[in-house]
Amino acid sequence: MNETLWAIYFPVWFALAIGSLLFFWRRDPAFKKRWYRRVSAFNIAIIGGMIVLMTIPNWPAFTVFLAGVLFIGWAIVFQTRVCLSCGKVSQPDNLVTAPSFCRKCGAS
Repeated sequence: MNETLWAIYFPVWFALAIGSLLFFWRRDPAFKKRWYRRVSAFNIAIIGGMIVLMTIPNWPAFTVFLAGVLFIGWAIVFQTRVCLSCGKVSQPDNLVTAPSFCRKCGAS
């Protein structure tokens, strides 16, 4: 395992989480819809890349984590929807099917 990546993983994760929260805080739904996929893909690339890089010496773990990061990244980027009525981000019900309506306001 790469100890330097472990040392910076949690501060980077925390900075990305707080940065994303502040970036989307009190924004209109159109802004969220336009930027949510890009910001999510960036965050997944950074955090997922660090996780995969930490497992390079162990090839079986590397392949499992790489497949997991790619699947979760696909599910978050392409299956998550932003409601244009209220701006709520709706996660998929079962990681494969995108939500058909907003859970907060009921809009389609």
